[in-house]
Amino acid sequence: KLWQGRGGWSRYSFSAKMEPAQGVPDQAEPLDPKIKKQIEFYFCDSNLPKDRFLLSKTKETPEGWVSLELIASFKKMRELGATTSKLAVAAAASDFLEVDQEVTRVRRTTPLPETDVTIPRSLHAKEFPGDTGIEQLESFFSGYGTVLSVRLLKADKKANADSDTAPISAFIEFSSKEEAEAICQKEISFANAKLEMVSKEEYLKQNPSASSENEKAKDGKKKGHDGKGGDKKEKSEKKEDTYKAYPKGIFIKIEGIGEGATLHDIKDTFSKYGSVKFVEFKEGDTEACIRFDTPDDASEAVRGEKNAGTEICGSAITVSAITGEEEDQKLEEIKQKQVDKMNRFGDKGGRGGRGGRGGRGRGRGRGGGRGGSREKRQREGSDDENERPTKKA
Repeated sequence: KLWQGRGGWSRYSFSAKMEPAQGVPDQAEPLDPKIKKQIEFYFCDSNLPKDRFLLSKTKETPEGWVSLELIASFKKMRELGATTSKLAVAAAASDFLEVDQEVTRVRRTTPLPETDVTIPRSLHAKEFPGDTGIEQLESFFSGYGTVLSVRLLKADKKANADSDTAPISAFIEFSSKEEAEAICQKEISFANAKLEMVSKEEYLKQNPSASSENEKAKDGKKKGHDGKGGDKKEKSEKKEDTYKAYPKGIFIKIEGIGEGATLHDIKDTFSKYGSVKFVEFKEGDTEACIRFDTPDDASEAVRGEKNAGTEICGSAITVSAITGEEEDQKLEEIKQKQVDKMNRFGDKGGRGGRGGRGGRGRGRGRGGGRGGSREKRQREGSDDENERPTKKA
């Protein structure tokens, strides 16, 4: 039931037979209801299919086991004071989780659904004050039905980054489709403002770009990305592009990395602290740089790894914040990359034209593509596609 979710939708099912394997936790350890609630949320139908990091961990073994030590390292679990023994007790008390015989790992006892079962039983509501929290909404809507999860829309937060009071919206998941539909029909006010509510299915129909990144790509094609460089309006808008300014405090340095480590080893280790946007790492080096999405995520990583004894490829690492001249240099490098990219696209047109994807020059066909050295691929293997410029508002 409830709280933080972390990733995107993915199909998944267990490939191995789910044989009973329940171990016996420490009988002297009392059950903590909050820890039980949180670990159940991590592995429930509402969150696990959307949590790319945790979902990837369940796929590392055919039976879907995940280390209790890893779960205990999550930010929310640390805030709750969770230990591996407390997590084991919580998982053993769950209706759909179990621990292994050694009481060191946890898994679901049933496969995940192959489609998003949360959509029919969810609604979209808006006109909440910008400083509204997830727990507030859970408590509020619990007066109308059984709340399984609440997700604030990040797009609202980004669009109103300069205001803590601008209205935001959320998806609220209930126990059934019928319950969600009944609540949608009610007139409900929050903080003296009447809420506008529709089913999540209806919201996604009205806002197709919100349903997936694929839909966003389709939207782009309709607006002129037609394989011919876009129309004249598209080209004129490109000239107004400006670089995205990144805040300070988003970089960390990792030292002491073991031999044989890959970019993905580093990213997987630190994704539990937040959204890892870029990893700068050359194969064979013992150091790496990570850029997080927010300064809070970076600070959390530095705090979380202090005296943690984390190892990457058998070597204990140390983590520190990047500040001063080194930080200024990295921010300037990002800015210059974006400016160079804007100049390149501004001169050569949009995707699919001369110099664009699929065309001559830097496209993915002859003469370009994703070639280059392994060293370069390791440096640029990031989630945000190597610093895309953004358009002026």
